[in-house]
Amino acid sequence: MGFIRRLFGIGVTAGATVAAVKVAEQYKENNPNGVQDVNGDGKTDARDVMIEVAKAASEVYNDAVETIQSKKAPTGEGK
Repeated sequence: MGFIRRLFGIGVTAGATVAAVKVAEQYKENNPNGVQDVNGDGKTDARDVMIEVAKAASEVYNDAVETIQSKKAPTGEGK
């Protein structure tokens, strides 16, 4: 059981790493000139960065869902 648990842990770690890289790439794509004042408080700070990171993560998630749904096998409806 220990081997399977370690193998599962490695898979989760690899998946999280890939997801983090995808979010970082999307963040860079969304903000090529750096983060601006997103929340309108008159300054660029960590809150603005967190808003942009959340936006990038949401976009990556939505892209992943679309990809999975487009490759999903037919369920056999209509037979």
